[in-house]
Amino acid sequence: MKTVGLDEIQDIVVVGAGPAALCTLHAARQANLRAVAIDKGPVCGALVAHPTYMRWFSTSDKLELAGFPLLTNDTRPTRREYLQYCRAFITYFGLDVVTYREVTAVAQADDLFTVQARDMFGREYAWEARNAVVATGFYDSPRLLDVPGEDLPKVTHRYSEAHYYAGHDVLVIGAGSSAAEVALELWRRGAHVTVAMRSERFDTKYWIEPDIENRIAEGAITAYRNARVIEIRRDDAVLEDVRGHHFTVSCDFVLAMTGYRPDTSLIERAGATVDSQSGKPVLSDKFETTVPGLYVAGTLIAGVESNSVFIENSRNHGPTIVRDILSKQTVRA
Repeated sequence: MKTVGLDEIQDIVVVGAGPAALCTLHAARQANLRAVAIDKGPVCGALVAHPTYMRWFSTSDKLELAGFPLLTNDTRPTRREYLQYCRAFITYFGLDVVTYREVTAVAQADDLFTVQARDMFGREYAWEARNAVVATGFYDSPRLLDVPGEDLPKVTHRYSEAHYYAGHDVLVIGAGSSAAEVALELWRRGAHVTVAMRSERFDTKYWIEPDIENRIAEGAITAYRNARVIEIRRDDAVLEDVRGHHFTVSCDFVLAMTGYRPDTSLIERAGATVDSQSGKPVLSDKFETTVPGLYVAGTLIAGVESNSVFIENSRNHGPTIVRDILSKQTVRA
């Protein structure tokens, strides 16, 4: 597999290769800085993990990177169209991206960062850079239920498409947009759907809520409110209501749509400060951490408020970071 950037000191090494990372690489290229992105999976791996037939709610203009045109068959691109767009963005601007290398450490010494990574065969690599940007997102860190049976093969924290579940009893856990949308799509594709939610109401998009509530009201989808799953078994799951009463729900599959948590361990090991309550890295207005030269871009800046940062409001993180790096070079000169 292609590996670049090992033979000379980079101005920027970016950890991750999602949209925020690509915008950082593009801004660096425009400023004649040497930059490379390293990702443990494919380009835009988090987007690859989105539902197969997903269509963005945002329109194309809000998802474009660095003004590069996003041409689609609809005003809102599909997952497939956007992945193709990101690949074209890399090719058109000649950006350096190294995939299938998992970064294991970012360490600073003598004004240089060493970014260590390993490939799928355990071989070690190390890049040196004057600055490092961590743009790893949070989709690799699902919020676990921490209940017995969560490791059963019937349980997943990711949803791809409904075909796998047609004709089966499916328990969807959660009350957010993902849980509501997944429940509706499963029902429409022939699954027998039950929703378990700790809250009384769904916290979802305004046009989704009446749809899911109407399906529940007519009995098409079963919902248990103010209830939590306390155990998952081979053929069912055990729930507990607010009074402490236990009851079982038959289920062939469990989709835990419980969201994600930020994994800030990489920057914390590098010495950066992270707020223990919010999970947010302590950053300057230029997205620099408490370690000089170490920056964060993309959804990782949001901590537990993961729904507050999207492509459309993180695509400017990279250009902001590059301008800050350039301003420091001017000062040193």
